[in-house]
Parts: sequence; structure tokens; C-alpha cells
Amino acid sequence: MLASELFDVSGKVVLVTGGARGIGLAMARTLVLNGASVALADIAHESAEASAATIRSEGGTALAVGLDVRDEEKITSAFDLVEAELGNVGVLINNAGIAHRDKAVSLSPKDWRSVMEVNLDGAFAVAQEAARRMIRDRRAGSIINVSSILAERPIRQIAAYSASKAALSQLTGSLALEWAKHGIRVNEIRPGWFETGLTDPFLKGPGSKIMATQTPMGRLGDGLDLAGAVLLLASEASRYMTGSAITVDGGHSIGK
Repeated sequence: MLASELFDVSGKVVLVTGGARGIGLAMARTLVLNGASVALADIAHESAEASAATIRSEGGTALAVGLDVRDEEKITSAFDLVEAELGNVGVLINNAGIAHRDKAVSLSPKDWRSVMEVNLDGAFAVAQEAARRMIRDRRAGSIINVSSILAERPIRQIAAYSASKAALSQLTGSLALEWAKHGIRVNEIRPGWFETGLTDPFLKGPGSKIMATQTPMGRLGDGLDLAGAVLLLASEASRYMTGSAITVDGGHSIGK
């Protein structure tokens, strides 16, 4: 089979949570360039509108959707809107996430819970809604959870974030196991250090250079570095993959 056929995503409807900016937007743009229609679902609705407008001005198909992944009613409404405007969601990218930096002894229950509500509870709720609709319509699909190398290799002062991503990795496997019989693949991308709004607090000052030097490839990641992984998992090229994790980190997780 030709690569153009194997990695074809034309006609697919993709919903990206946290899609207004950063790596969520970068992955969405990759899929649009390859023929997919995307829904940029984000709590920052105005930013999502601006990003969707830019994609449309370039000839792509994009819809902005206001979405707080902590709100089940808004999740249902988001899927209803996407179905009405673009069609049934065939690919979900669970990318919405937050981080909180604090020493573990100082981390408040509220801040711990806030991180878990978005990174874990929200990811599960959105995946659950996507799967319910796929199963209802007897449609196969792909769910891509965006985790982190910190799920296995944590650093200091982000206990909640690391724990949420480790739990998301376990959730990926659990959902893959349950939904395989329905033709729903659930896989995971584990990015390393990318310069995004989420990582800004950790990469201020000398942090960026330090992380780059600790990465064997000698640099931080950018959105283009995720293009191959997301095309693989969104397309039929990964038709026999489920419960898998793809690490995209320039070798950081194997560095000394």
C-alpha cells in the first residue's frame, strides 16, 4: 500500500481538546493539511475561534468549540455541535491539560484536585463520550491521549501533573482493552519538553537551555516533531495498534 493511502486522514473528523494553541493546535494543523476536518475544543473559546479562522483562511476546515472538560453537559454539547457541523467524530485527541508547580509538602488539596480534574477526569469523560457515540453507531475510531514522559520519569515540584499523566497512561491501556472489540483504538503520545504555554513556567530563564542540553538531540521539541506520531495514530497506518505509547522527546527519557 502506498504511504499516501496508508496515512490518509482525508474525510476524517477530528476533535482536539486544548486545541486552541500549543501542541494541540500543531497536531490539528497537521491533520488539516492532510485532509481532515478539525474541531478545536478549548476553554479559551476566543483563542480557538482565532485559530480556527486562520486554518479556514488557509483553505482548511476547522470549527471552534467552547469546552470545559470538567463539565459533562458541555462535553455532550460539544460533540452534538461537531456532529451537526462537521459529522461524526472519528478521531479524538485528548490534549487538554494543566500543570501546577509546588513542593509536595505545600501542595494544597484544591490544587491537586484541579490538576486531576482536567488531566485525568476530563480526559476520561471526553473519551467516554466519544466511545459511547462510536459504539452507538457501530463505527470504529481512534482515541489519542496526550500524556508525557513525566508519567514515568517525574521531576521535582510537579507531583500532581506527573501522577495525573501516569494515571492517564494506565487509563489508555484499560480503555484500549475494553473497546478493542468495537474497533476503537486507544493509544498515547508522550511528548518530552516542548515550548508551550503549559511549560513556560518551567522553562523560564535558563530552564530552556538546561532542558535542551539534557536532551540527547540537543534541542526542545516543536509542533512539527509530533506530526508523524499523530498521523500514524489517526490513520489506518496504526490499524493494529491499541494500548500503545509513542514517546517523542529527542531521547530525553533515555538520557543520563
